[in-house]
Amino acid sequence: MALVRLAALDDVGELVQMRWDFSEEEASSSVGFEEFHRICSEFLVKALESGDWYIWIAEVENKIVSHMYLQLIHKVPRPGKSPDPYFGYVTNVYTRPAFRSQGIGTEIHTAMEKWSKENKVEFLIVWPSSNSTQFYSRNGFSLCEEAMEKHW
Repeated sequence: MALVRLAALDDVGELVQMRWDFSEEEASSSVGFEEFHRICSEFLVKALESGDWYIWIAEVENKIVSHMYLQLIHKVPRPGKSPDPYFGYVTNVYTRPAFRSQGIGTEIHTAMEKWSKENKVEFLIVWPSSNSTQFYSRNGFSLCEEAMEKHW
């Protein structure tokens, strides 16, 4: 069973490697790993420190095997409308191949959804790949014009 938790700054190196691995599955990169590591590490440190990004990870034997990122999108206030200040954009969802189809992604999503409700995130959106639409549907997202969204 996986341990699901929020990522911390100590996880940045492993998250960079997983982003590289994920990208390599789709196409080769014209950027070397060292340059990518620098760029991605800087982004992740700023993101984690910003309070606008949250990353849920699943660990098996102290190794990150899956992750799911959430960016909070701040809404412009409107008179007479809900005071919920933001919605959530789900992105960079990845599970290492050896750990797929074991329910780990659903565990991470469940933790993200619980946190989102507790923190008054109005709804979640995602732009899924054709391979991931079934996963999001199973987890309560529904199709809309260009994205999938989940309201509660």
